[in-house]
Amino acid sequence: MKQTELIRPLVNARVYGAQLSKDQDVTAVVNDSRKVIPGACFIAIVGERFDGHDAIDEVVAAGAKIIIVEELTAYQEYPGVSFVKVASTFRAQAMLANAFYKEPTKDLNVIAVTGTNGKTTTTNMISSLLNHLNRPTGLIGTMHYKVDQTYYPAVNTTPNALELQRLFREMLDASCQDAIIEASSHALALGRLWYTDVDCAIFTNLTREHLDYHQTMDAYATAKSLLFSQLGQRFYEGKPRLAILNMDDPYWSQMAQATAAEILTYSLNKPEATVYATDIAAATEGVSFQLNDGEGTYAVTLPMQGQFNIANYLAAFLCLKFYYQFSTAEILEATAHFKGVSGRMEQVEAGQAFTVVVDFAHTQDALENVLADLAKRPHRRLITVTGHSGGNRDSAARPGIGDILFKYSDHVVLTADNPRFESVEKIAKEIVGTHTDASYEVVVDRIEAVHRALQIAEPEDIILLAGKGGEGYQIIGDDKIPYDDVDVVKDYYRNLKEN
Repeated sequence: MKQTELIRPLVNARVYGAQLSKDQDVTAVVNDSRKVIPGACFIAIVGERFDGHDAIDEVVAAGAKIIIVEELTAYQEYPGVSFVKVASTFRAQAMLANAFYKEPTKDLNVIAVTGTNGKTTTTNMISSLLNHLNRPTGLIGTMHYKVDQTYYPAVNTTPNALELQRLFREMLDASCQDAIIEASSHALALGRLWYTDVDCAIFTNLTREHLDYHQTMDAYATAKSLLFSQLGQRFYEGKPRLAILNMDDPYWSQMAQATAAEILTYSLNKPEATVYATDIAAATEGVSFQLNDGEGTYAVTLPMQGQFNIANYLAAFLCLKFYYQFSTAEILEATAHFKGVSGRMEQVEAGQAFTVVVDFAHTQDALENVLADLAKRPHRRLITVTGHSGGNRDSAARPGIGDILFKYSDHVVLTADNPRFESVEKIAKEIVGTHTDASYEVVVDRIEAVHRALQIAEPEDIILLAGKGGEGYQIIGDDKIPYDDVDVVKDYYRNLKEN
């Protein structure tokens, strides 16, 4: 792409220094000074910890030929470099990413899922069902980024606009037709999805989380609604634009008011919804229910425990039936081959005489859903290993998390869950709150905490390892340390057998 072509979308920008060339190629568009190559365009993002404007000398030395800035530096000192001044480098980044990667979402079906809980399960369900129906997919979310059968580690649930558009282009190049993405509230508030042409947006639920960032639930809900506000920006292209909303969540109407797209609803108890479930019951390997889609009633069994996972499935079902126009019979046949989602109500089998379940649940609502479901199963004791996901985050949520833990658990092992720079003991104390007489202990190291639970468990007990799911790491200080609850359990029993 030529320099003038790249900068054309920035209609209110002013160029200083070297004139933009209609003949010179732009080799890369980056916001990380370490990734600059000769001929690159560097975007000086003003971040929470770093300001790209401080790296001008470094990026010029590395060969940058265009620099996008909010504050103009002494451009005369850098001959041969074009400085493009804009009001917001964040907004410019989205425009330039879309332009540089040749508007990839024009040619992709983009399905975006937002909500406090259920994003990962719902996106993985949709991707799995589409794959079974012979549609290669791209997947972007908490656990990983996937382009057909190639996997990349996830840096953020929703990456920045440059990485997001690059992934979309890679999906197209790999012959993927569909991009299934998790849209986090941070990403929506920060404009990471600007210039992403979303075709179908799904709302799962909204409960307390990220209030350290959003401050209020109203602001949090407004951030989520941004996905539905931008849904259907290109109706003229003739593709269907759908908003799929959870009618059981009180915030569903706010999402409905935010969009001009057609609205479909799902529910576990409201017959007025587009699709709803009845006769919900625990099954040997998961949960069963009757699916009502307005055309008939169908028996469905999911290989995942938890009534809340039925809601996630109903959202996926609506997406396949109404956006992709698959028949109910085709969707149910694909459902029969669905194997569940790693780290989401995942039972770990390592030869133990009791049940071990791994789940990502880390919010008050998610923990209550999971623990309430496990408490209904026949068991002797329910032992929960967890911490508050997010040191240096929303500490006001911790007492409520403690209320849920001690309401359902017979014993709690409090431990690390991304403590960052906070003391695990301090986090644990805030979770315990007034429940000082409850049965609990604090084991700082998470591996040791899991081992402790395995050691004290007896036949017919249930252990819930909550908060990590398939995340694959712990954040301690600034470091991301590889970690996996499932591996810890299996390694524990493997070592027992070997010794």
